[in-house]
Amino acid sequence: MATILVVDDETNIIKSFKSLLGSEHEVYGAASGSEARTLISERKIDLVFLDYNLAGEDGLKLLSEFESVEPDLYIVIISGYGNFEVIIQAMAMGAYDYLEKPLDIDKIRILLRRAIKSKKMDSTVKLLIEEQRSHFNLKRIVGKSLPMQNVFKQIGLLINTDVSVLISGENGTGKELIAKALHYSGKRREEPMVAVNCSGISETLLDNELFGHEQQAFTGADSMVKGKFEAAGEGTILLDEIGDMPLALQVKLLRVLQEREFQRLGGNRTIKLKARIIAATNKDLQEKVRKGTFRQDLFYRINVSQIEVPPLRERKEDIPHLLYYFVTEANEKLNKQIEGASENTMHILQQYSWPGNIRELENTITNICINTHGSVIRSSSIPDYIRRPLSSKKDADFIDHFLDEYLEYIGDNTPILPELIEKVETRLIKMLANRYDNNKSRAAEALGISRVTLLKKLEKHKL
Repeated sequence: MATILVVDDETNIIKSFKSLLGSEHEVYGAASGSEARTLISERKIDLVFLDYNLAGEDGLKLLSEFESVEPDLYIVIISGYGNFEVIIQAMAMGAYDYLEKPLDIDKIRILLRRAIKSKKMDSTVKLLIEEQRSHFNLKRIVGKSLPMQNVFKQIGLLINTDVSVLISGENGTGKELIAKALHYSGKRREEPMVAVNCSGISETLLDNELFGHEQQAFTGADSMVKGKFEAAGEGTILLDEIGDMPLALQVKLLRVLQEREFQRLGGNRTIKLKARIIAATNKDLQEKVRKGTFRQDLFYRINVSQIEVPPLRERKEDIPHLLYYFVTEANEKLNKQIEGASENTMHILQQYSWPGNIRELENTITNICINTHGSVIRSSSIPDYIRRPLSSKKDADFIDHFLDEYLEYIGDNTPILPELIEKVETRLIKMLANRYDNNKSRAAEALGISRVTLLKKLEKHKL
């Protein structure tokens, strides 16, 4: 159901609208601009039918006024004159549509259905944009280390510029997140952001994806399709993994970036490139230039400004902050109430090299949270491959694992060593005694002590 306002000094027109649409929609009437202003300020109006020839008032002036007060209003101009100048002027000023008197009932119904559908689409798009902006803003880029402070400075300098940016870094470091932060925190945030993965796709398909094609451009092209450059409009296009782009397509891309225009495949109409270009790569492009697998002139064109994203192993002091952030997200997804991690857990996470970078850490934290039943993450919830890295000394790994568990168990209790020695010695004597059927001589030999010493220990531990 829509809320409709009819602004017309002819009461019969208002009555007709209420009769026609009142059973399905909420319809209000206003005979003057002042009445309309009051209703617009008091109620959430979706659609206004505005008479251009309102007594004593300029319909186009009211159109401009209503739009400035409520930018989301859909306004349809009604007039008894087929004045093309009025139509052109009204549409140029932002009117949704134009109707002539006498009004056609079928046209009103069709226009209303179309307007309601467009309104819903506009609301959905705005909601998605807001979700994107809240999800991909600078707050998601977590870190207080010096390398990340340098990244923040670069983002701040580049947010509201139009220059091309090259974001480089290993897989999983958050290159796409930084690209989205640049877009959704900058002046183009209301426009689309379109990403294209240049890796693992054939030259022909990538060409078509970037530039689109006209109908009948090739076999199977039954209709015109816009490419990513066109779909991005005045927003941002992210060329992800640009280091993997085929050389032949690099030539075409260079020409597009230089001329700021392109054509669809099979077409001859020139389309202006209005989007900002951000490229991302996990490759050393300068090395690829030296090897001849990446064009030097294209490298200079996309590398107007560069942001190098450090790997996680070079910013391990950020791990506690990242852990807190990912735990907070996991709590919401998993309906948990985890407050943090033990000191030993944090130590283990900071010792690991994190070859998969932030992406690996995020997935690991989610997995750890699934296996955590209390409010504090313990080291026992950490996957074995992180807790016990591969080593040629398996005994050292075993002892490290044992000590990790023991330190977790006793917490801050001290002194540690006397209690640990007593517990280990007692358990070890019991186990060997059972293994050798209480043959004290064999148990003493296995322990590497004399039988007399073993007897003294048995007495000491009351075994």
